Amino acid sequence: MIIQEEFFGPAALDNLSTILSQLNPKKVLVVTGGSSYISSGARSKVMPMLKRFETIIFDDFEVNPKIQDVYKGVALVKGSKPDLIIAIGGGSVLDMAKILNIISSQKIYSVLDLIINPHLISSKNFSPLVAIPTTFGTGSEATNFAVVYINKNKYSVEHYYMKPDFVIIDPELSYNLPKKIAASTAFDALCQGIESFWSINSTDESQDFSQKSIELILKFIKPAVLDSNKFAIGQLTIAANLSGKAINITKTTAPHAISYPITSYFNIPHGHAVALTLGKFFIINSEALDEDIIDSRGAQHLNKVMVKLFGMFECDTAQSCHNKWYSLLKLLNLETDFKKIGIINSADIDCIIKNINLHRMKNHPVRIDNVMLSELFNLSII
Repeated sequence: MIIQEEFFGPAALDNLSTILSQLNPKKVLVVTGGSSYISSGARSKVMPMLKRFETIIFDDFEVNPKIQDVYKGVALVKGSKPDLIIAIGGGSVLDMAKILNIISSQKIYSVLDLIINPHLISSKNFSPLVAIPTTFGTGSEATNFAVVYINKNKYSVEHYYMKPDFVIIDPELSYNLPKKIAASTAFDALCQGIESFWSINSTDESQDFSQKSIELILKFIKPAVLDSNKFAIGQLTIAANLSGKAINITKTTAPHAISYPITSYFNIPHGHAVALTLGKFFIINSEALDEDIIDSRGAQHLNKVMVKLFGMFECDTAQSCHNKWYSLLKLLNLETDFKKIGIINSADIDCIIKNINLHRMKNHPVRIDNVMLSELFNLSII
């Protein structure tokens, strides 16, 4: 188990200089998001700290990284042999750095074998990893897993070695986020908090992380996204980290499971893709028959969970919570009409259903069948 050292707040990035002095690496690999490295202000602050170290930059990979991107990155890591890796960017950047750090240290199995069967990971010969998020969405800096796509199918590479050693959460790096990205990433964190709260794997600890995250996001999402309010952005960066800590315990559930093919096949940003269906699960979870509830704690437990969630949204019913959810999406200028984002006909719906991530679906408290999934996409939002 990796014990993280965490730094929060404005100017938290200054702590990178201290970490560099402590570790005194000979060679540093910086994994970044390319343009976001510049627009966030990270490059202008980080490069002076790195001027006395040999530094390699890796930014040649896609959002929602593909296995081909991992091959390129692993070759670079094995060729350059960095003794420190710094990840600066959104969730895809942090995920990529986590995957490269672990997989490039393994000597027996192939990249593909390790992604499909992460239990094969054994060597501990990897570099210290510093994770510096520039969005307030994924919480990847707090988790033991990372996502990679193979032929449009999502794989979650999970191992307890995966969690970064150092986390720097500096809201100043999120001040310049474009509003669409800000909205999508904020909803990603909100969805993570909600899904963790109702997951069959929830614990008292995970629900404490979830509730704090949900309440912070609901309070500050509007001023953070619409007004770029700096204090509100700071609160959302904390909330995203809390949501990451929550899903690290519980994993995500049905809305995330459904979101991956929406992103892969229809190019909808991840957080937006999750949010498109999550609001409907307020109703699905609340109206489930006893025989369809797969959480071992039963119907009474799930009812209590849903009532607590409604309270966080200041709602009395599943329908009012559903309506408030989609109103918030619209307020933040995220499209809610499936047809307008390209999910037009039964073939599109079948494509999504056939490519749903079954591992995440199993964490959902209610059994979801293909008929329910088809209805999910055919029903109007409000």
